[in-house]
Amino acid sequence: MDKKYIDFICSLHGYMIRVKEIHWNTDNNAEHLLCDEVENTIHDIEDRFAECMMGMTGNRFKVGDLKPMLPNAENLKEMLRELEMETNDFKKGIKENQGGLANICDDLLENICKFKYRATQK
Repeated sequence: MDKKYIDFICSLHGYMIRVKEIHWNTDNNAEHLLCDEVENTIHDIEDRFAECMMGMTGNRFKVGDLKPMLPNAENLKEMLRELEMETNDFKKGIKENQGGLANICDDLLENICKFKYRATQK
């Protein structure tokens, strides 16, 4: 399995950990509930991406291949911006015949934009 795909999945898992930390640390109920949605979305995207990748390559991840990589951001708005930049950068390296992966990244980017807007609401 190509390292860039393993790294992207490890990064998505790191974002799930970070959003859970933000979820438990906030004193704002709207942000608390939004963090639940963000975490669920990243979880679903991570699963779809991994299964698509394994289907495309015919390879499986081995136990121990995946080690979460945490983002730098420590608040929700910054974390969403970081995830958006990382996803856009990753998407640039997707080959033309890997449209399923591009679609999954686009779905993530769509949700990030929605969450960035929702993070402005009180």
